[in-house]
Amino acid sequence: MISVHADRDGNCTGSFDLGPMQRGEIIRIAEEGVSYIRYTETALAEMRAAAARRGPEAAARADERTARARGKYLKLPTISAALKDQCDLDKALSTVPRNGAGVQRQPVVEHAGERLIPLRGPEGDEGLTMYVAAQGQPYIRSMEGAFHGSEISISFAQYGEPVKAEAPPTDAVVDMGRGGEELLGA
Repeated sequence: MISVHADRDGNCTGSFDLGPMQRGEIIRIAEEGVSYIRYTETALAEMRAAAARRGPEAAARADERTARARGKYLKLPTISAALKDQCDLDKALSTVPRNGAGVQRQPVVEHAGERLIPLRGPEGDEGLTMYVAAQGQPYIRSMEGAFHGSEISISFAQYGEPVKAEAPPTDAVVDMGRGGEELLGA
């Protein structure tokens, strides 16, 4: 699950849970080309456990590196494609046909107290459904279903609200540098 407040410029703030060792907070500042990730205590513990299974040397490195990361934002020049794409609305919505070609409109439904129009993509879209507000501005409210072999659920809100993606205080940052030093290492 990824929950971010993103804009069309690629800025975002929020949280992510992509499974073991991949849970935390993200801040992406597109103009600077930098991202900050702060892993949860659970993710750091999972990293230490994975390293311990590789042996005492890997465990010692992981203990040292996760201790450095505890409670800190890791400043990264690059981030995983999965997170970067979620911070870029154009990429996140790239499969939505711009001209409506092949889109199948379903009857209006009520979901979370709001009247929505379900839209199904063209054939072969693996069952992804987009829900658009039936009243007022026709904003996308959510997308859910199978996409590239994975189940997804994305909610959209706060249209027009500026994204406040700001660098954390320097004393809360560990700069991982251009080399992209891995937290665990091999």
